Amino acid sequence: MLKVKAPAKASIEKVKVKSPTKLEVSWKPAAGSNGYQVLRSETRNGGYTEVDRVSGKTACSYTDVTVTPGKTYYYKVRSMDSRLNSFGSYSAPMKGKTLAKTRITSIASLSSEKMQIRWKKVSDAQTYEVYRSAQKKGGYRKIASLRKGKRVYTDLTVKSGKKYYYKVAVTGMIDGTKISSGYSEPASFRALKQVKISSVKLMADDTVRIKWGKVTGATKYKIFRATSKSGSYKRIATVNGASVTNYTDKKVISGKTYYYKVQAYSDGSGIVASGSGNKSDAKGTTSAYAIMGNTTVTADQMAALFKASGRSYPSGIYKSKGAGSLKKFCEIVIDESRREGVKAEVIFAQVCLETGYLSFGGQVSAEQCNFSGLGATDDGAAGATFPDVKTGIRAQVQHLKGYASKDSLNGKCVDPRFGYLSYKRGCAKYVQDLGGGNWATDPNYATKLMILIKAMKSY
Repeated sequence: MLKVKAPAKASIEKVKVKSPTKLEVSWKPAAGSNGYQVLRSETRNGGYTEVDRVSGKTACSYTDVTVTPGKTYYYKVRSMDSRLNSFGSYSAPMKGKTLAKTRITSIASLSSEKMQIRWKKVSDAQTYEVYRSAQKKGGYRKIASLRKGKRVYTDLTVKSGKKYYYKVAVTGMIDGTKISSGYSEPASFRALKQVKISSVKLMADDTVRIKWGKVTGATKYKIFRATSKSGSYKRIATVNGASVTNYTDKKVISGKTYYYKVQAYSDGSGIVASGSGNKSDAKGTTSAYAIMGNTTVTADQMAALFKASGRSYPSGIYKSKGAGSLKKFCEIVIDESRREGVKAEVIFAQVCLETGYLSFGGQVSAEQCNFSGLGATDDGAAGATFPDVKTGIRAQVQHLKGYASKDSLNGKCVDPRFGYLSYKRGCAKYVQDLGGGNWATDPNYATKLMILIKAMKSY
């Protein structure tokens, strides 16, 4: 019988990293062989399976292209003689490992000029290289290189509102060879733009309405308020919804000035962490009640306020003076106020306050049709007398316009004291400017008027 001689034992020289997904196994030629069997396992001492056979006595390398980055593999090689189907002994095992890719775990907008990314730790990493592009595929440029202990990077060179894509590559040393993991999967987001407030407006119901422009990427907006432009801003509300770009502040105090800032905010979703843009520039308004402007109540609301007082309308006096009914009186107030651009609710509140709901009782009598005490003084002067309700209301409207505006009268002047207002023109643009010697001596005059105006609007 012919005795078959097995080829000599092969010996692996090295396992070299070729790429993040490739390992090259090389060995010395073995006498008597014309090929080699390559085996692989994920453990050193067992579980080896054939991954390929290499033909040729001097074909002494094999590139494994099925490796998982970061995973450790063990290789064995044995020589073979394919003609006699005989094998040499297994070589001693040798391990090989590529560098694992990292994974970006979060990306966030820290402000309108700052983006921050975080990533997963990789064993054997020496540095993490951060790349950025304005497009998902291609155009990536290295913007930072960080030592292995750092796995967070804040990008301070972003443009507000622009979308960016980030990748992270790992570099390290394995068996004395510097290798790279290749790029992580890209992660993208944008630095949320600074909100632009379009308007801050005092509404007819004494609330303040804030409006702003939509910010791409925002899921909500935070509203901040202060009582001075450079003061301490406190968050007063959060408006949910990317498309909701307005807020009504109902907790304002009449007479105060308020400033507002709005900040775009993004809730976390997936790897996008919660974040925000810069607060908007401050924009403010006064909650003081303007005297000039369009009337915001009806004649019926005025009448309801009067009736709620329990007083009776003096129709017997005013029938011959052009206002035989309460409704007619209120309609005259609205018409005369409109002529001069004064809010009728302010005029009617003055009428109710200064005449005790047309009950008078002081030195001015109902027959004078002087509903704001024009010319009356604390020393007993009875004041001006007007021929009818319309003229009396017109004089009051004109006198109040003299305080609230510097504009000329639209109609013929019937106010006998208008000429004395030259030094006071425009000194009381708001109801809150009245009182304390300005129109009236009562320091609480404005407060009393506002109580009546708010009550009027409630009907």
